[in-house]
Amino acid sequence: MLMTIAEELEQKGREQGRVEGRAEGREEGKLETACALLRHGVSLDIIVTSTGLSRDKIEALKY
Repeated sequence: MLMTIAEELEQKGREQGRVEGRAEGREEGKLETACALLRHGVSLDIIVTSTGLSRDKIEALKY
């Protein structure tokens, strides 16, 4: 089946949207995990190592 250029571009746009959505979801999950760990008194170093988030992002969650 041949796709028109418009259909091909539309398909690529949808795929890019899915990729970006998954990345945003993963980031949101990491932030939620970091918040939970902070609430339980886990050290900043362990949270950084466990989530891969930057120290600055985690410190910003405290406020």
